[in-house]
Amino acid sequence: MAQPATSPKIEELRFRLKTDPKSRLFFPLAEELRKLDQYAEAEQVLRAGLGQHPTYLSAWVSLGRVLREATKHQEAVEALTKALQLDPGNVVAARLLADSYLDLGDRLDAIKKYKLVRALLPNDDEELEAIIARLDRELNAPPPSPAPFITDSEPAPLPETEVVPSSGDNQVFADASAAFQEEQSVAERTADREPMRAAHAQSPFEEPVKDYTADAVTVEKPKGVHVDTAPAVAEVPTPWSEEEPASDMFAPAEAPPPPAQEDLANTVTMADLYVKQGLPDKAREIYESILRREPDNADVKSKLDALGGAPRDAKVKKLEKWLAKVKKREEGSVV
Repeated sequence: MAQPATSPKIEELRFRLKTDPKSRLFFPLAEELRKLDQYAEAEQVLRAGLGQHPTYLSAWVSLGRVLREATKHQEAVEALTKALQLDPGNVVAARLLADSYLDLGDRLDAIKKYKLVRALLPNDDEELEAIIARLDRELNAPPPSPAPFITDSEPAPLPETEVVPSSGDNQVFADASAAFQEEQSVAERTADREPMRAAHAQSPFEEPVKDYTADAVTVEKPKGVHVDTAPAVAEVPTPWSEEEPASDMFAPAEAPPPPAQEDLANTVTMADLYVKQGLPDKAREIYESILRREPDNADVKSKLDALGGAPRDAKVKKLEKWLAKVKKREEGSVV
């Protein structure tokens, strides 16, 4: 059975938001719509509310979750990136952003955000560790080697053909044979036992001529150009001194110091964890830090009010007890 498209709580929130359009009630209204799979209306409500409250961290996280469930992963990345800009230590926003990058196929950015989540979580998460290990293997896997080229069979040899000389070829062969015999006959008569083509098989310029000198390869200076001889000091290397270490021109430039930021652990999530662990003082410090940054955050105000007033210092309590004893002693002495 399909869920209804509305509920009494949704209708009440719609009425109250319509009465006060600048109210922060758009956030719980969008969450109720998301639970009923009304993603389009939830996105519209969140974007309208964020136009009035652009620093509302919980609303940006809710918008990223709505866009992810509506399979708008690229828009979800933009919304969750904005949430991390407002609170770099928000674990929920970092995890949703990592999942969105993974859905987009961007494994490099995904593993960066998963490692950020691991650094922010107080306890180990086996599922998170498995995802990081798998992405690390996929990113560092060697490229596959190309498959060898294998032929099914050796190519068939070309058929041998018998060359049958034509009548014109016979005449050419006869003329060549007569020329060779004439050359041999001349060699016999002139006592030149080595044929002419063998005598000139090598170039006569392979050996230097009799009056050869190195001046033959000297480059002549152009007219009107004066060329000075390089000074002898130019050939002497510059001495190296241990007092002044040589600078490495290939060394990377020093990174500028990171800008000062507030403690990343001052998040609503960490404060809630301190409350659960029975550490209200630490939780109160984080809530107050968030309110200094977001004075209109009603959720944090309510959580801070639930913790009660500021804790009294132990030294103050001890001093009050001591004064009470002194006062009691003085009253006894007067009587």
